[in-house]
Amino acid sequence: MKAVTISSLRTNMKSYFDEISATEDVLIVPRNNNEDDAVVVISIKEYNALTETAHLMSTEANRKRLENSIESLKVGNTRRFSLEDGKSVEA
Repeated sequence: MKAVTISSLRTNMKSYFDEISATEDVLIVPRNNNEDDAVVVISIKEYNALTETAHLMSTEANRKRLENSIESLKVGNTRRFSLEDGKSVEA
């Protein structure tokens, strides 16, 4: 996470955006010496990951399904699945 002034962002916008896209880091731009008025710049990949996580955690049913899936993976209760025909595949 990096914080830069608005002036620095204006002057070096392309390089900051290139860096954010390449590293998926977060850029904070403080405004008016007020933390609640700051702006955050993130890559589209990071934004998509955050919105996907918000969706997955948005309901109790989604959270439980995700927790159960993670637990199944931890104990090795998995099976191969073909995306082409939607059927289980023998290992």
